This record gives sequence, C-alpha cells and structure tokens, in this order.
Amino acid sequence: MIALGIGLTSAVDGAAIAALARRALAHAGLEASVLAVPDWRADLPAVAAAARLLGLPVAPVSRAAMQTVEAAVVTRSPESLARYGVGSVAEAAALVAAGRGARLLVARLAEAGATCAVAEGEGP
Repeated sequence: MIALGIGLTSAVDGAAIAALARRALAHAGLEASVLAVPDWRADLPAVAAAARLLGLPVAPVSRAAMQTVEAAVVTRSPESLARYGVGSVAEAAALVAAGRGARLLVARLAEAGATCAVAEGEGP
C-alpha cells in the first residue's frame, strides 16, 4: 500500500495540498492508495477538497499511532516534536497508514502551509 501523509495548517487550501501531493508522488513515480492526515485535521474542508482532487479516501491517524512510528521518521522538526511528539506529522501519518513493514519513499516536502510524505507498506 502506498500512503500519502499530509500535515497542514488550518489556512491551507485543498488545491495547494493536492499540488504538493502530486509533486511528492511524481518524485516517487507512484500512485497513492490513501490520503493519511492527523485525526485532529481530518474534518477540515481543505482535506476533503484535496481528497476529492486526488481521488483518494481519507485515513485519519491519531497522535498516539503516529508516536509509535517516531523511530522511522527522518525529519526532525523541533516544533513538530514539541507539539505532536513526532519529528514530522506527514511522515508519521504516511508510515502509520502504509501499515506493516512501512518505509518512507519520499521524506517530508513542505510548501504553502502543507507538508507531504510518501510511505509504502503491507497495509493494515
């Protein structure tokens, strides 16, 4: 399973998220199966818009689940570590959603209030 992990501010729009996601997927040369987002942001209109533009289901990921994969996160944002307990929300969300044996294919990319990462795993 290929998971696209997203971190975002409440000010970002769906088109910006989708554009960043497409860039990350093009870098990996893959198509995603799911759009993984932190559960506290899953209800934002921008998430629904990005999912619609990308044609992907949304997979909300809890902070606790993201913290279980912290050792596999490669980006070390001090702000993200202090606030969420993970170095990168996008990377952690992608790893959780990708499932067993997950590994990062594209580390965090950031642009216009959003972050994005791509992970591959065996699925839930």
